[in-house]
Amino acid sequence: MEIPYVKYFELSERPFGLTPDPHFYFETETHREALSHLAFLLGQKEGFAFIYGDVGLGKTTLSRIFLSSLDGNVYNTALILNPIMDEDEFLSLVLKEFGLKADGGTRKELYDEFEHFLLDGHRKGKETVVVIDEAQLLSNELLEFIRVLSNMETEKEKILRIILFAQPELVERLKEPSMRHLAQRITVTYKLKPFTERDVRHYIAYRLIKAGSKGVPRFKKAAARMIFEASHGYPRLVNILCDRCMLSLYAKSKNVVNKQIVTDILKEENISLASVNIGHPLVQRYRVVMLSLVGIILILLALYVVRVLGLR
Repeated sequence: MEIPYVKYFELSERPFGLTPDPHFYFETETHREALSHLAFLLGQKEGFAFIYGDVGLGKTTLSRIFLSSLDGNVYNTALILNPIMDEDEFLSLVLKEFGLKADGGTRKELYDEFEHFLLDGHRKGKETVVVIDEAQLLSNELLEFIRVLSNMETEKEKILRIILFAQPELVERLKEPSMRHLAQRITVTYKLKPFTERDVRHYIAYRLIKAGSKGVPRFKKAAARMIFEASHGYPRLVNILCDRCMLSLYAKSKNVVNKQIVTDILKEENISLASVNIGHPLVQRYRVVMLSLVGIILILLALYVVRVLGLR
């Protein structure tokens, strides 16, 4: 669908879309640290890495940036998205990602095919990396199966690197006794952090330039500060707010986002913003209020029932 303000501001594309797009990748300190941790994993030839953070912090984009940075002459790579599947389906998908035959075989045959691929790659001097996005969706059974896959090794080293990108709930699951063997295998762990206020200002300007801006539209510093405060530094929420601001500019035939425009957008979009990220502070406060109201209603209902029964 054509976005009206794109043509109005003479942009080449929409600057604040929600789809992960490496073209708009904006590297902050937390991204550099995460990539450094992954470089350490590869350098030390460790087995597992775990990168986690709330919804909307750019994990999917970061996973793609990481994979694109790897030399194809040195690394065989696979990216698994939304891994809601069983063990056989997972193994088949991994094989397909590497261009291998994966249809019609038993689990043992698929496992042997994958092991042969890993050993052959190792003999040719190539390492194999499997990145799993949305890893919090993995079942405990599949997590254990992935741990078993990581056992593939030569006499001297592991030959499979597995990187999990996930939301924070996986942290708690890894503390469960049944997950202790996998947790012990994870040697690199890093938590992504939200943007700082300075990051948000530069991020907005960067995305506008990448979308073809020649100086307009422009976000005033005070407006960018309000967007930071409202979004708590979550890139996805920053994008939503900025996109609404761009629409407002178009509707008003203006080219500068000021505090008043952001204030109006926050009033208009408060409810829809809260629904974007279930881990966002706005949502947490909303959920606390709703749970409190439900509790009060249940108490009043119970008192009413007791009173009715008492009258009888």
